[in-house]
Amino acid sequence: MKEIQSRGLGLAVVLYEPPDVLKAFADAYGIEFPLLSDVGSAVITEYGLLNAQATGNQAGIPHPGTFILDARGRVTVRFFERAYQERFTASNILVRLEGAGVAGRAAVEVTTPHLTVRTWPSDEVVAPGERFSLVFDVVPKEKIHVYAPGQTGYIPIAVTLDEDPAFKAHPIAFPEPDIYYFAPLDERVKVYSHPFRLVQELTLSLSQEMRARSAEAGATLTIRGRIQYQACDDQVCFMPATVPVEWTVALKPLVTPARRR
Repeated sequence: MKEIQSRGLGLAVVLYEPPDVLKAFADAYGIEFPLLSDVGSAVITEYGLLNAQATGNQAGIPHPGTFILDARGRVTVRFFERAYQERFTASNILVRLEGAGVAGRAAVEVTTPHLTVRTWPSDEVVAPGERFSLVFDVVPKEKIHVYAPGQTGYIPIAVTLDEDPAFKAHPIAFPEPDIYYFAPLDERVKVYSHPFRLVQELTLSLSQEMRARSAEAGATLTIRGRIQYQACDDQVCFMPATVPVEWTVALKPLVTPARRR
């Protein structure tokens, strides 16, 4: 919450349950931000989020997501997933919004002859269904460039994670590359020659196995992968390189209706 407020943002949640239910839930779990009761789902309907397929005691429930509003109340960004059980974490949204760090995240720094990479997870603790990110802040060394996706004839920079049923990896949105003129070969190529960021988003599995694992005391998940790239300076192209990386995050269980009081 302090991190959100430090960026000039507030936080409120709109739900379809009555105020007494929301108060009991907030008291039970120590929730300190506003939970706004939209009994009858009037606001939910105005936003076009009413789940028309929900019936019984779930009638009126919205399709869940996050809106970012400016000071004039206009929606500027929104975050939604296809499956209602999957949610962007608040820290992952902050990474997307600001392109900055998240307070308290310990970064691992890897240095090669061509570049320096600082990598860190957006969240240190995650639950099944949560969508979080692995962040790579890459700084090429002086007069060095690495190749961008879409460039043929060279090995473009890429992040590859070891496959694991515990999570699903989403495609990386790469930043716009520079166009570099390489005089020795009289060619123009797509490169990154200035500091840039890659964000690899992951969604933790909602499988029964993952739910049981996350409920165990002290449970963690280690994610392993590698960064691959080819670098050149203004005279020489170097051999392709592979840098191993890994992260460990703690797991927490879902808050399920059976646990509510």
